Amino acid sequence: MLESGYLLMDYVGNSEVQMLSETWEEDHHHRDKRINLFRGLSRIMLSLSQKPLPQNGGIPTNIGRTLTYPAKDAYYHDLLACHDSRIRHQPNSLSDEDDGRAQMARLTIMRALLPHFTNRELRQGPFLYRLTDLHPSSIFVDRHWHVKCLVELEWACSLPAETLRPPLWLTGRSMNDLTGENLEAFKQVYEEFLDVFEEEERLLPSIDNTHSYRTDLMRRAWQTGGFWYFHSLDSPRGLFNLFHQHIHPIFVSAHRVSSEFSRIISDYWAVDTETIISTKLQDKEEYEKVLRQRFEDAVDRTLKKRLHTLTKSFE
Repeated sequence: MLESGYLLMDYVGNSEVQMLSETWEEDHHHRDKRINLFRGLSRIMLSLSQKPLPQNGGIPTNIGRTLTYPAKDAYYHDLLACHDSRIRHQPNSLSDEDDGRAQMARLTIMRALLPHFTNRELRQGPFLYRLTDLHPSSIFVDRHWHVKCLVELEWACSLPAETLRPPLWLTGRSMNDLTGENLEAFKQVYEEFLDVFEEEERLLPSIDNTHSYRTDLMRRAWQTGGFWYFHSLDSPRGLFNLFHQHIHPIFVSAHRVSSEFSRIISDYWAVDTETIISTKLQDKEEYEKVLRQRFEDAVDRTLKKRLHTLTKSFE
């Protein structure tokens, strides 16, 4: 008897399908296979988001489990509050004062830029259901890259319509590598994906009397930079670099960035910015001390165990 219950929905394990990740590096440059994959992903995204929802559910960090959002602005502000909470409560959230001020400055500006990247007409929704952790190892395809199965379906929720987007790994590059030539390659594949997505969307009933409603949202997000802004909101680890690489340059050219930017703006993150930075640096020092001690204790236990075993072998 198992101690925990589970539901077996399907069995994935025949010779006709394999994880996309097994052939991704070798074949993602093949356009025909890529188009087949994009068509499959588009159908999944369209199917899940075909029925717009009036509100979306909460997330656990500082947000009640029963809370729903009838308006998107409150959701975005709570996401930003989650980033604030990470700084305040994660023991090693700041490397040093400069790092702390840089993080705080970027969060302050992210709040100020919210109106630029969001559409007031969509303030009351709709919210679209989608999978939030689609990656090559959760997608099973045949040898032509037709999508056959998905796993890890628990990572799904309803989110503001304007945050709908394809996966970031479409060119095989990590988020931080999407600059220069890599960014241009990603842009081309992104447009290729949207062309396929639009073909599939036009086969379905319209939303708001528009047969390319979701495609138009994703195109606008790329044009305005909303694609990067919403990725930043969803990524506690990636916000800093995404802001620096893709959001900041929309408004200020690199040669006009002041060295005093972080020091000045960070003071507006909270009324007690300096106190928080001082406290967090003390937290980091204590955290590293405890962590170091735990590793030393673990090494001591291992050495003692090996010494005991060696001694017993000579008895």
